[in-house]
Amino acid sequence: MTHERQLDRVALLQDIGVVLVAFAAAQLLRAWLAGLVPGLKPAVPFRDYALLGIVFVPAWSWGAERFGLHRARTLTGPPLDLLRALVWTQAWGALAIAVILAVAQVPLNRSILALFLILSSALLGLVAVVQRAWVRRSRGRTLALFVGPDDGGGIAEFERGRGRPIEWLVSVDPAALRERLRAGGVDEVVLPGSLLADKLEPLLLACEEVGVPGLVRIDRIDLRLARPRAELVGPTLYLAYQTMEPDRPALVVKAILDRVLATFGLLASLPLIVVAAAAIKLTSPGPILFRQRRAGLNGRPFSMLKLRTMRVGAEEERAQLLHANELTGPIFKMTDDPRVTTVGRWLRKTSIDELPQLLNVLAGHMSLVGPRPLPLIENWELLPVHRRRLSVKPGITGLWQISGRNDLTFEEWMALDLQYVDGWSLGLDLVIFLRTVPTVLGGRGAR
Repeated sequence: MTHERQLDRVALLQDIGVVLVAFAAAQLLRAWLAGLVPGLKPAVPFRDYALLGIVFVPAWSWGAERFGLHRARTLTGPPLDLLRALVWTQAWGALAIAVILAVAQVPLNRSILALFLILSSALLGLVAVVQRAWVRRSRGRTLALFVGPDDGGGIAEFERGRGRPIEWLVSVDPAALRERLRAGGVDEVVLPGSLLADKLEPLLLACEEVGVPGLVRIDRIDLRLARPRAELVGPTLYLAYQTMEPDRPALVVKAILDRVLATFGLLASLPLIVVAAAAIKLTSPGPILFRQRRAGLNGRPFSMLKLRTMRVGAEEERAQLLHANELTGPIFKMTDDPRVTTVGRWLRKTSIDELPQLLNVLAGHMSLVGPRPLPLIENWELLPVHRRRLSVKPGITGLWQISGRNDLTFEEWMALDLQYVDGWSLGLDLVIFLRTVPTVLGGRGAR
């Protein structure tokens, strides 16, 4: 479902763009009609509509969100449902315009507004046809894990309704499900409704532990964190259990801020990166950048970038130093790691070695704020309850960084990550981001 929410966000931004284009087109069409139809009042300058647009676009976006115009399941569902969502959204838009005009009492051309509603409705309908094909094609990159016996052709029904590839796990043993989820790459788990509640609950708990939604046909199970949400797939109603589902507008803002701030951050830190790169090259043999496969959203591996702080071949020496590990659990940390170079020790102390991860943010692998991505070898050894940290995109900074970093125990680290996952908001991201600066400058917990 994570990928589906991304499709929802993109479709919403596309629809907002269509609305803006329709408004500009209505202005041009009204000016053209003024030369053909006598008696039309002179057109009001385009700039006079600025206040209307500032209020209308957020109001229209709320309506589109409320009626699900941009949602993937609406776009790929029955055409009548899509038409109904379009009509209700545009009706809400017309009401919003009427209220704005009544309150603002500004002299605007009613004919332009009528043309805008007609044009935007037609363009949104055409764009929805294109989005329908695009969403169906894009959904192929996500994976649903179907668990248990295929009673009544459930796999084929789900594949048609969801429009995505299905992997079948015949066993209903919770241990088998946990083993598959630990391998990563699963976006949602489909569980049969024929199972009794006592058999179903351990499977849902396995999904809850890693933050992956579990879809159940019939029975409702009350879990500690996950809450059910109805999902209609074809003619069948499922209950989706998910620990949290952040609101889509907030996720859109987060994605935009990530890219914008990462771009500015790269430009501002480029001289510092160049100096650090030169120091690395002059003091130790080997590449400037260090690439390591780490676990991203839902456990998908990606190559995380850092400025190299260790000597070449340090990865192969890890096993020989495990006896000196200062953290419990699968995470390896040493205060005086002999593999770290002289320049690398300074880069770690100042966190300059993390700056190339801004490229990972631009690529969409990471966010500015989120749980730190772990190396695959360490991620594989996480306890099931800790794997819920993978249900959000990993970040450069997070609660762990501003709370002491390596001065904390492994259990405290994981507890902070789960606290972030379960209580995420844009406000929390802002607090973490602002507190990161003094933490980095002070070098607290850096090794």
